[in-house]
Amino acid sequence: MAAVVAWVLTASIGVFMLRTWVTRGGLRRQRATGVGVPPALVFGHASAALTGLVTWIGFLGTRWAPLAWAGVALITSAIALGVCTVTLWTPYPVVTPPVAAPAVAPSPGPSAAPPADSFSVTDEMIAGLLADPFPASRRPRLKLVPLIPVVHGFGALITFMFAVLAAISARLRGP
Repeated sequence: MAAVVAWVLTASIGVFMLRTWVTRGGLRRQRATGVGVPPALVFGHASAALTGLVTWIGFLGTRWAPLAWAGVALITSAIALGVCTVTLWTPYPVVTPPVAAPAVAPSPGPSAAPPADSFSVTDEMIAGLLADPFPASRRPRLKLVPLIPVVHGFGALITFMFAVLAAISARLRGP
């Protein structure tokens, strides 16, 4: 029973993410540009997870061990497709080529005077602080949106664990 509860909670988060992706134009954008996660991958992930849930509910009704193992196989494929989805969605760091340093003119010697406006930056900063000594501080907002896929992924792993334990238990108990 724990597996089906975890499965339903994880699937509801997944349905939320899928609905958000479709309503915000992810499907349309991918079809127009060809860039991003292929819709077959996204819908394959969702289909494997939901088919596994239906299979698992069938197992709960019949207690037939092969249905439990079929559910485990389906959630395993759903997790594999989910990992592929996250891998394709995650931006990779881009290496920027190093910028060539500007040529430095030879120094005339240790007695060179600093430029005339070397204190203008400091004067501007002091004048700005005196004009508005206490700028309005904004309370930092927590950005929880990236946690949604993380919670979904951990939910899938917990569901997998419960499903495997229940399938082993069903196999040990027999028909």
